[in-house]
Amino acid sequence: MKIETVTITRLRDALLTSGRRPTTVLSPAYETLTREGLLSNEETVALSRVEPLAETMFLMMSADGKIEEAERDVVRGAIRGLSDNLLRSGTINVMIETYQKRLDEQGRDARLHEIAEEIAGEPSEAEGAFALAAAVALADEDVADEENALINQLADWFGISEERAGEILDQLEEDGA
Repeated sequence: MKIETVTITRLRDALLTSGRRPTTVLSPAYETLTREGLLSNEETVALSRVEPLAETMFLMMSADGKIEEAERDVVRGAIRGLSDNLLRSGTINVMIETYQKRLDEQGRDARLHEIAEEIAGEPSEAEGAFALAAAVALADEDVADEENALINQLADWFGISEERAGEILDQLEEDGA
């Protein structure tokens, strides 16, 4: 599947810009509050809402065995955008740590299975996670074989037919034209 479309590239660039922007308040307090489960109600709801998409992006980011700073920036930018800037860098850092622990303990397939169970019933969520994962794969401007294989696996796990996955990527490319 061709994931390097004009729109995915634009999405990646926008997420890179947002992800590189520093949080307005630089403090380790957000990491501590997140670890202790002391986020505000709004932050907790935002975290819950974006978590399946964020973990899917993390799994793509780690697919090739190395996590590039550009990929972190894309994921950070996406989480900020998806949460209306409610989730700060410290919280996002803890989210990424949590996803790494889950990956280490359970493995990629188990994590994908759990995420798929959560979002496959919502086609717009599944398709959104698929498109965001494609943007992460392009973050370092080099789609590794592992990342390409994962994008195909995501389509399968999320109940997106190969034809529909191609349509999504083609539509994104047409939107960018």
